[in-house]
Amino acid sequence: MFLICAAWTVHFLHQAYVYMPNGLYAGYGNIWGDWAAHLSFAGSFAFGHNFPPEFPVDPGHHLGYPFMVDFLAADLVPLHLPLTETMTATSGMLGLAFPAVLYLAALRFTAGRAAAAMAVFVFLLSGGLGFIYLGDDLRRFGLSALAHLPREYTLNRDVNLQWLNPVLAYLVPQRAALFGFSLALIVLVVLWIALHERLGWRSFLFAGLVTAVMPIFHVHAYGTVVALPAFWALFNRRVEWVAYFVPAVLVGVPILVWMWPPDNTSVCGTLPSIEGYCIQLGWLSSGDVLRDGPALFGVEWLWFWIWNTSLLLPLLLVAQLVLRSFPTAFPTWFAPMWLWFVVPNLVVLHPWVWDNTKFFVLWALLGSVLAGALLAAMLKRGPLTAVLAVLVMVVLGLSGALDLARASDFRVSANQFTDPGGLKVADWVRNHTSPTALFAVADDHNSPIPTLAGRRELIGYSGWLWTYGLADYIQKAADDKRILGGDPSAPALVRQYHVDYVMIGPQEVPRGGSRAYWDQHATLVYDDGEYAVYRVSG
Repeated sequence: MFLICAAWTVHFLHQAYVYMPNGLYAGYGNIWGDWAAHLSFAGSFAFGHNFPPEFPVDPGHHLGYPFMVDFLAADLVPLHLPLTETMTATSGMLGLAFPAVLYLAALRFTAGRAAAAMAVFVFLLSGGLGFIYLGDDLRRFGLSALAHLPREYTLNRDVNLQWLNPVLAYLVPQRAALFGFSLALIVLVVLWIALHERLGWRSFLFAGLVTAVMPIFHVHAYGTVVALPAFWALFNRRVEWVAYFVPAVLVGVPILVWMWPPDNTSVCGTLPSIEGYCIQLGWLSSGDVLRDGPALFGVEWLWFWIWNTSLLLPLLLVAQLVLRSFPTAFPTWFAPMWLWFVVPNLVVLHPWVWDNTKFFVLWALLGSVLAGALLAAMLKRGPLTAVLAVLVMVVLGLSGALDLARASDFRVSANQFTDPGGLKVADWVRNHTSPTALFAVADDHNSPIPTLAGRRELIGYSGWLWTYGLADYIQKAADDKRILGGDPSAPALVRQYHVDYVMIGPQEVPRGGSRAYWDQHATLVYDDGEYAVYRVSG
């Protein structure tokens, strides 16, 4: 199992970033997209003196994104690794460790090696029923479709497939999950062992100290390892819990408050809301309880989750409510995690509704242990149940396996991140400007200045900032455009925001960036014919 996971991880990450004659390429769409933010964060630590940490893509705000995975990447830069390779190195190290952590945690929770192996399978290959479209692709493209799969099978919003495989939705793009998922499992296992083996306060204290700093590693994992053990403590009352919760809360909560978004940027429209959080029954299911009535809505909602996660929900319900021969008491200990499933099906807990998966995925992570134990029991019970278990495993994992194969196919998944000029200007900026310099550039997610040069930009990609709860991006984006275009207000805006440099390049020109204006009103310090950098301060 580890060798299979390792083979895919190494193959996938060795092409995460590829330098080619026509620029830098990202080997997968979510690396092209999400890793741009991680490059910006890591680069700001490695090259931008970003301490105390603030958003380099919206300076002036505490860095509310869990940043330790990118701080770890920045620590590798002094070892002469290029910034892009620090991304692959850290994701590789943590990615190789995660299947082993999940297996060992599941082994503790289920007391069975087969169940633990099944748990890893269930989680890493999770997906819905989108594999049914493979038949259409084979009829359309023939067997060549298998060589270069033409679509994703776990994410297709046109047919309401929303549950992107967790590896591709979290472990790859949202790098903090590599720390968060493993740390959550480790803390929960330590507490499980401490309770079952009647260990003393030292085990609780160790778990509490790890939990205390978890917000800067992964916020949702922190919430999980505080809330779930709180339920455990209600039914396992021991004085040693104090050693866990005191550091976990007294240290962790102030860190969480420091990281908390300054604004709630949720937009509910016609939906009802509670304190700015939208009420949306059924999450992204297509049903409407008022239009369809409770009964039909319930059927539509249930089908939505089967369509998206295949047989995971039925398996968990059977393991939770029907299976009586579970080798440990884990189903009872898992029971509170249903809140991580139920509540996000009622309330949108993030500005972007899809981000409710940040809760669902933790439910699925621990739920995979239950599902794995049930599948292992079916394999051992007899020939008929073993055949059924194999069929269930195929249905559970086929869509996820197809998407993992497609993601590792550079031919269909690669995207150009920047051109040769972007690489050159980033190198020049990194070596010839102050580490704390502020640039006005296009607010594209892949601008070479924040991502490769490690410099702060006046405003970054609005899609990120909206989800980060930073409402000032609207005004700052408008001001950034005025500065780039040489609006009459540009000099005053440069002084207001303390901008040091303006860059006009291929991403700025379509947004009205004016070289003619800045040629007359600033000092040209870099020009390769495609990218021009102007010093506007001092």
